[in-house]
Amino acid sequence: MNRIKLLRLEHGLSQRALALKVGCSQKAVDCWEKGLSEPTAGFICSLADCFSCTTDYLLGREDELGNVGIPPFVRSWRLMEFAGGLSDEQLSLLEEFAEFLVYRSKKQNNRV
Repeated sequence: MNRIKLLRLEHGLSQRALALKVGCSQKAVDCWEKGLSEPTAGFICSLADCFSCTTDYLLGREDELGNVGIPPFVRSWRLMEFAGGLSDEQLSLLEEFAEFLVYRSKKQNNRV
């Protein structure tokens, strides 16, 4: 939860002042900022309200522009869902294209 500290400092708040605003202890804020513990869903919502940001931003899922990143494992599942409706011939084409993309990526990184 590195973003909590960044936002707290941007807003000119001490840990104690933030704790009072969201209804927790200063020690809890300190632990969140050090990564020793994570705020509960209720506190994440309170922090988002306090900083006028989204919960996704606080959780690191969203960047400053509002773009939400999709974790790689979710993308893999989505690809499998797409592939589920393809014919054998289409799956073969998809596999060839995937191999091409991997090859091109390695070539661009001078690994081929």
